[in-house]
Amino acid sequence: VDLDLSTELATHHGLRGAIVVRRGGGDAEFTRGQLGHACAELLTQTLDATDVVGISWGRTLHAMVEYLGRLPACTIVQIVGNVPTLELNLNSTELVRRVAERTNGPVFPLHVPLLVDTPEMADALRRDPHVSRTTAMFDRLTRAFVGIGGWTAGESTVRAALPEALVAELDAAGATADVCSIVLDGNGAQIRRPDVPARFIAIRADQLRAVPDVVGVAGGAAKAPAILAAVRSGLIHRLITDDEAARLLLAA
Repeated sequence: VDLDLSTELATHHGLRGAIVVRRGGGDAEFTRGQLGHACAELLTQTLDATDVVGISWGRTLHAMVEYLGRLPACTIVQIVGNVPTLELNLNSTELVRRVAERTNGPVFPLHVPLLVDTPEMADALRRDPHVSRTTAMFDRLTRAFVGIGGWTAGESTVRAALPEALVAELDAAGATADVCSIVLDGNGAQIRRPDVPARFIAIRADQLRAVPDVVGVAGGAAKAPAILAAVRSGLIHRLITDDEAARLLLAA
């Protein structure tokens, strides 16, 4: 961890805290492992049994699990539905299950897709007792750990799942990032369209904003614009990133 860069980044962007890891070479998977390790350390050192912790989705958060030891028996809540992916071990429910194994506390999974065909279908699923049991916990979260998607091909599962016409519309509106399916422009403002966010089953922006402590995790130069958008949005209070992205954020 680069302590000086961490402090400078947090101060520059008005964050409650930042952890900047030195990239030290390696590919994207190696960097995700470094960030996941730092995130696991933060979880291990700061969680309390009284916490209600929301977990979103992201490859870096999946990498985090590999470094987690035994955690306090806190409550774990899945805050986004399952993302469309061909890799069965990389989905929101599996991530929450693996984190909950480390706590042995209550767990609230969300056994529904992140994105459905119509707002009406999303409303019907939200009324399901098993789904509403979990979504009712969104207003009780004390902490959340969220990934940050870059709004480019290959960097955003949300973007990849949407119809091309809607993607083009969001692109034209300046879409730069997504956090828990909340689409943000470069200034951090939420972009709304009739089907967005109505077709998503996930925590809402106002609910995420009400969580006392939200940690965003993402790194790499390619994601720097998305990370900056997430920071500007005010949705996250702490950031875990790498030195490559941190320097670009400081230059912004």
